[in-house]
Amino acid sequence: MSSIITEVSLREKIAYGCGDLSSNLMWGMTSSYLMFYYTDIYGLPVVAVGWILLTARIFDAFCDPAIGYFIDRRGGHVVSRLIRSLAIPFGLFGCLCFVAMPLSPQGKIAWATLTYIVFGAIYSCINTPYGALGTMMTRSAQDRVDLNAFRMMGCQSGQFIVSLLTIPAITWLGGGSGMPQRQHGMAIYALVLAVTATVLWRYVGRICVTRYPPLPARHPPAVLLRALAWNRSWWICNALVFLQFVGLATLYGFALYYARVVLGGRAELGSILLTVATIMGFGGALVCPHGVRHLGVVGTAMTCLCVQVMAYALLFLAGGSTPFFLAAFSMLTLAQGIGSPLYYVLLAHAIDRGRLMSSANTAGMAYSINTLVTKVSMGVTGFLLASFLSYGHYTGGADTVFIGLKHWVTAGFVWLPLGSSALQLVFLALWPRGITPLPETA
Repeated sequence: MSSIITEVSLREKIAYGCGDLSSNLMWGMTSSYLMFYYTDIYGLPVVAVGWILLTARIFDAFCDPAIGYFIDRRGGHVVSRLIRSLAIPFGLFGCLCFVAMPLSPQGKIAWATLTYIVFGAIYSCINTPYGALGTMMTRSAQDRVDLNAFRMMGCQSGQFIVSLLTIPAITWLGGGSGMPQRQHGMAIYALVLAVTATVLWRYVGRICVTRYPPLPARHPPAVLLRALAWNRSWWICNALVFLQFVGLATLYGFALYYARVVLGGRAELGSILLTVATIMGFGGALVCPHGVRHLGVVGTAMTCLCVQVMAYALLFLAGGSTPFFLAAFSMLTLAQGIGSPLYYVLLAHAIDRGRLMSSANTAGMAYSINTLVTKVSMGVTGFLLASFLSYGHYTGGADTVFIGLKHWVTAGFVWLPLGSSALQLVFLALWPRGITPLPETA
């Protein structure tokens, strides 16, 4: 019987990171610029935008568990094939989200809702197998940390490209700064990103090896859900991820508004903030494995959250001072970059613990519901942020800023994520002691 190679090669780690690079070229665009595109480029009412973001996430409530159950029923070997098959639809509908169809006001809302819902469903069907893929590639604790560090580096690289290039690109490609020109430039830019994202997903499906694919599960959904219901660690992971994505959604979804309304800058300043965030996040992903070696997974996560709470307080104290704000903002995003990979490591540990508690294979269902939680978090947060803009009487493209709008934007960009960071500390304190990574070899 031939020996099984358990070490994940550098090439595979890079390929695995390309998955989140691909996701964030398109999904990152929706996180950072979709609300801005809807309000300031496509001209949708702010209230309608909030409902679009929330409705899409409600629809996803059916997609994520369904694809997770499909993976569990078919077994781990289906994961790579799913990723390859969905690469083209992912790019296509990601692009269509940013195509400004010349329709009536109601038609524009319907078009935006339809394209975003379909894109979210496809994202569910490709990102769930991608998340589960990491646990199937290795059972080495250090390899898992490395894989998720590469994943976060891919995430930050995609976000860096989007943050740095989007505002200048849509103006240059569209040939001007008027609304029709920006609509044209956004469509061309989104097409380029979509083609790149499609190629990257195909690369992930071809290179990454599933060394430990779970066998097909024959348990009905009720049995799988019951097994997950008894997994306390998995529940804590879902709570942590929900709160984590509140912070990420406010950071990337509201930075453009904060730069304009509170800091008194233009959209280009918001683009600079997003670029700084991705650079610091990328550096944090590089530092993450070293932090784990010294403080452990939970210790590193708690340290990062304490830094985030302090950074949010400093953002508020900075007021309209851009240099002071940038220093606190860099501190915040570095801590987020270090901490982000750790939630996926904790999720992998929770799934491993579930295997010891039940014979039911729940990996696909566990990851799918976790993915659902991230998107529900983003949808709820997006709805709240759009509501804050509405309460502050925000008007896209208007030069006049109401005084009350600054308070609402600050509430969305500072106080809401500060609360989510503090709650994460509470849930991390509840993490069961004695749950350790698997040994280095199978």
